[in-house]
Amino acid sequence: MKWSLALYVAILISFSGCHNFHFPPGHSVEKEEKIDQLSQYGAKFASEYSDAEQEVCTKYTQLYQEGDWRAGWVLALQVTEIKSQHCLSSEEAIQILTTLESEKKIHPELLWLSQVHLKWLGGLEQQVKKIRQLKRTISRKQSKLTELEKENQDLLQKLEALKAIETSINQL
Repeated sequence: MKWSLALYVAILISFSGCHNFHFPPGHSVEKEEKIDQLSQYGAKFASEYSDAEQEVCTKYTQLYQEGDWRAGWVLALQVTEIKSQHCLSSEEAIQILTTLESEKKIHPELLWLSQVHLKWLGGLEQQVKKIRQLKRTISRKQSKLTELEKENQDLLQKLEALKAIETSINQL
């Protein structure tokens, strides 16, 4: 008898099918279109950038300042490209991506990419700071080396003078 209720519910569900249950879609077509548009926007930037770097940097920076978040997005992502000059510094890119995340302008589907780039940019910033520090250290050491070379030259001249004095004394 206690199994009859479970059997009855199972039969009822099988007859009614799953049409009474609402399953939300995995993702909407609208989100796909927005991501596709962003991809096309990035491709347009890359195409324009290959023709006129400085002008495109200025154009997209201005677009971002006027409120086009996609321009900021592509400028910030461009900083991590290896083979090109960058429109922004890594600090500016970090600021833009952080702002876009906090203002919820980045689609959730792309948030992971933004976070990866922020991590890369953070690492890049660390490397840039280390390079600057090493350059300062090298500069100080080169100055010290120049100073020591001059001091060595002075000592060699004094030694030669002393040798000349010694030679003249020995001849007397």
